[in-house]
Amino acid sequence: MPIMFKPKIIRKIFLPCSLAVSAAASHNNDTQIKEMSKDEFEMMKSNIDTKKARLSKINREILKYIPINKNNIQCLNVLMDNNKDFYKYYSCLSFDNINSAKFFLYELQNKREIKDKLGGSFIQSDIHKLIETEEDLEFKTKLLEYGLKNSAIGSSVHFTDVIKKSSCLEEALSMLEHAKNYGILPDARKSFYSLYGKDKTDKMLESINECNNKYNLNIDYIDRYANTYRENFNILRNRSDIIFRFDPDTGEMVTLEKDNCIYNFNNKTTTKIIPTSIKEDEDAFLDSRKLFGAGFEIRNFNGDLIANRKFRRSRFKGEFELEETTSNGKTYKLGLTDKDKNGGKHVEKHFTSFDGTITDYVYALDRKGNNYSYYKIKDRENNVLYEAKKKFKVFSDTHFQSEVDGILYDIFIDKDKISIAKLDGSGDRVEYKIKKYSDNDYVRMENFLTFCDSDDSIKSQLNNKQTTAGELAVRNGIIEEKNTVDKRLLRIIKKISGEEWFAINNAKVYTIRAAKDKNIAHSIGNAIEIGSNNHFFAVLEHELGHEKARALDLENDPELKRIYEYEKNLFTTNLPNLAVEQAGYFLRDMMASPLGETIAESNLIVNGEQDWNNIGSRTLFLQQYFPRTIAYIANKYQELV
Repeated sequence: MPIMFKPKIIRKIFLPCSLAVSAAASHNNDTQIKEMSKDEFEMMKSNIDTKKARLSKINREILKYIPINKNNIQCLNVLMDNNKDFYKYYSCLSFDNINSAKFFLYELQNKREIKDKLGGSFIQSDIHKLIETEEDLEFKTKLLEYGLKNSAIGSSVHFTDVIKKSSCLEEALSMLEHAKNYGILPDARKSFYSLYGKDKTDKMLESINECNNKYNLNIDYIDRYANTYRENFNILRNRSDIIFRFDPDTGEMVTLEKDNCIYNFNNKTTTKIIPTSIKEDEDAFLDSRKLFGAGFEIRNFNGDLIANRKFRRSRFKGEFELEETTSNGKTYKLGLTDKDKNGGKHVEKHFTSFDGTITDYVYALDRKGNNYSYYKIKDRENNVLYEAKKKFKVFSDTHFQSEVDGILYDIFIDKDKISIAKLDGSGDRVEYKIKKYSDNDYVRMENFLTFCDSDDSIKSQLNNKQTTAGELAVRNGIIEEKNTVDKRLLRIIKKISGEEWFAINNAKVYTIRAAKDKNIAHSIGNAIEIGSNNHFFAVLEHELGHEKARALDLENDPELKRIYEYEKNLFTTNLPNLAVEQAGYFLRDMMASPLGETIAESNLIVNGEQDWNNIGSRTLFLQQYFPRTIAYIANKYQELV
């Protein structure tokens, strides 16, 4: 049945016969947006309350923040029938306008066809805010229907931009024609001119056309690609399928990426990733997409094979097997894991990064917890950038000894304290009390941190690093005693080496404690909290890395920034995006800085095993491709011992 419009038309739209479209919509009377009486509204609101129970937990939380009015409640009633759709489209319910509601309902009822023909990301709230009048609704609906019916457009034209930026159907059709002929919308070209300059933009677009002809890319639409972990390049893309990176100074193309294959024009190689197992994971904040096994096929521009590299999960948590087959057919182990007859484990890694920096790593652990590690990083001229030999011995459940490069540390645990002594004749000691925190202690800390986050004055002090939440917690009696550890975390705390205890003490970490929220793992400045879902040694060492970085002000170290940016550029220009995403935690902007997360994870890498599967792949890629960064951080950490 057609969408019904009132006769008020401010501007008439004349179309050639070949472009004439109907305003017919594929929905029935039962679900049309209509003016509602108070009784009808209350009845539908009651229906919403009934459907709420079928929503997922996160969607029930989201529902609390959606304003329910006579217009959006009719779309909400449809949206609540599908948990996945609800999460994707709920932001479109923020407008109290019957015309935007009519357009949204039309989208919902045709979402499958819209996804197939115009792309999956078409439904967006910023379109609905443009639909206020009946004239807006008629124009946007006709344009959307034209896009769905005209197969010449296809999903390769970014229809979202056309429908947002055009003010009438004639203008929209002109923009579509321009996009199909030139691969770019007229206003987008102007935007590129302002971003990159006319000469550089023309050079970039010309090189894209050359690649289009050479590699048969079938480019129909080009857009700017805002990806924060590649900020050192000018980025253009064909939607999300083909990515072009340019030297920001010259406009020369650096890489072209298509179908999980990256063409590097600097070293004249192609690297294609062949995934054997891809899993979308709910823990999106950890790894947005995880490759659990893959092959990297590296060739020169003549098509000759240089190497074939493969990695797959090992039997040990957090670890991977890696191997490389070279052009002569020989296969080498880059990373291997093994288990001895007594249940101990052995891990070896031998990596060469993109600039020839070599990593040699050995880690061995027996069933009692005794372990040994050897870590060496050297550049291609054999200059040693970092080297350490570490041992950890378990004499009993309360007595341990660690050694790093010949220096011994004794660790004793009694009923209420941990004592660490440096056995070098200096008499240096560190002590941490063991406390059995109550549930009320956890609640007090959580309430205090919530207060800190809501108070503008305190937030300003924390953001400007005038103090830390841990320091404030001590002043306010939330942390009653300095140098305390939580008895609930004793299992993983027992694995901390002696030199690490000295570093923790010198970094003024006042407490390591369990958190009320079981999903939390964070350092708050002079204190660490870890929830029950994150009781892994890897998580503890990561958070300790944040605290040590704070004490050393490592994030502001100019030399570290230079090394990190250098290796990041090598990484992102030599591997396809699907592989780069594995280390996205250390590259993209987050609530915490990417460099800060790199520093923290490096502490784990040099101090112990990765024992958590959920973050194993990101740690692997960091260790493999950022050796100079890790070496610099590891050497700086020695200043705290």
